[in-house]
Amino acid sequence: MELKHLAIRELLKEADEETAQISDKGGVMDIHSGMVINLFESLLNAFERRSSLTHGSFNQENEEGYPFISAFDKFLVNEEAPENFAQLMEAGMSQLAAAIAAPSARAASGGYVIFAVYGSDRADYMLVALVRDRSSIALDETLSPTEVIEVNLEQLHQAARINITTYKQGKDSYLSFIGSKQKGEITHYFSTAFGCTDVTPSRKSTGELIRATRDFCSQYDLGERKEDIVEDVVSYLERQRSDKQTANLNDIENLFDAYIPPEQAETAAGTFGDFANGGPYNVSHEFQPHTSTINRFSKVKAKSDNWQLDFTKKALGRANSGKEIVFDEENGTLTLKKLPTKVMEQIRIALEQDDS
Repeated sequence: MELKHLAIRELLKEADEETAQISDKGGVMDIHSGMVINLFESLLNAFERRSSLTHGSFNQENEEGYPFISAFDKFLVNEEAPENFAQLMEAGMSQLAAAIAAPSARAASGGYVIFAVYGSDRADYMLVALVRDRSSIALDETLSPTEVIEVNLEQLHQAARINITTYKQGKDSYLSFIGSKQKGEITHYFSTAFGCTDVTPSRKSTGELIRATRDFCSQYDLGERKEDIVEDVVSYLERQRSDKQTANLNDIENLFDAYIPPEQAETAAGTFGDFANGGPYNVSHEFQPHTSTINRFSKVKAKSDNWQLDFTKKALGRANSGKEIVFDEENGTLTLKKLPTKVMEQIRIALEQDDS
């Protein structure tokens, strides 16, 4: 990752206060400083560990009501200029102060707001995060314990990331927000400050993508390959999640096109992205795969008083399926096949212990 800009400001507000103020402290930081780079890397790692992201886009129909949008467009005219970044940061702080002082955000409190612009081989991003400090214990020169105050980068109270590259390409869902712990919804004031609209939780996008996959297969007579396609889509989501990368409808559309027979290519190829992005699915063009939702489609977990099961769905099949785990509904049995030598040895030893 290449860090291009970073700034830190302080938003002053206690919970239940009716006003918020912007501290005069802080500003644009030296991106060549080792401590600044360490702070940025810790912040980015904390953001990328979060699986429950909500995605959306700017409210382009009401830019006048959301000054941050126009400030962001002005920044993109010359992204390298420090003064442009400073102006964008000031616009963001102004909007955050107004949004957190609104009656709907009365219970929220302020903290340190970090603005960072950075790039990778895949895309350029802007990350805005609200963090707070915490007390810790250190040893002074006499080795006596002493209290120190440190920034708690492990706990992001609010954060938003803009995919600058996707935004320039005119695609949707270039905004990503950290969700709150209440029903996966984002805290309203943070999305309001940045003019976000049409938000879609990553949990919903992940689940609706699988539903769209099944429906698309049915619509284009791909029923015989449906389970293979679903398995490939789930595997793709698992890889992206493991690599801390977002899922993209363009990638999944390419995956689909490999299954479409030549006689249907003219009507079906290159259409899955629009199919999933539109109603009733409304899958974000880009989203963070949601771990528990993926597991629901990729794994089988069950337990009884004396046993428990945990295996991938791709290993499961009915009689004559050639799968490693065979389900016989009529006889109420589950048969494990192709047991590894090590597993058979463990079972043999357990049986011998019972016989002795």
